Amino acid sequence: MFDDNKFLKGTSGQVFINNTFLAEINKVSIKLTGQFEDFAPVGDYCSHHVYVGYDGQGTLEGVRVNTGIDSELIEAYQKGTTPDLKIYADLKNPNTGATEKYMITGVQFTEITPVEWESKKLITRSMPFTFTGIKILSTID
Repeated sequence: MFDDNKFLKGTSGQVFINNTFLAEINKVSIKLTGQFEDFAPVGDYCSHHVYVGYDGQGTLEGVRVNTGIDSELIEAYQKGTTPDLKIYADLKNPNTGATEKYMITGVQFTEITPVEWESKKLITRSMPFTFTGIKILSTID
């Protein structure tokens, strides 16, 4: 039997860059992709896949309410500097009070789109990024 109160809903999520709450974000994707090397030992017809590391990637999506982050990233790109950015993402189940929280470090936004809009449409943005670290702060069991 399903307990409807345990289903997680993205509406209860929050995202922060460093300590700034991003209320305009309505979609978050953070993923780890394993890196593997193929290894074919003599006498074994099966290819083996040896884990050698991972890539961290993600995207923040939402509506545009300001251009502050764009100007900071453009300036950093032009100067050849790397801002020290962290993303904090959490998701709470309001029915149970349980929360999952993650801290993403070494964040590098890989694309900046300072101008993209269309008449009679909300202006949206997609902010893809890479990262080097992820820390689980809490989980929902």
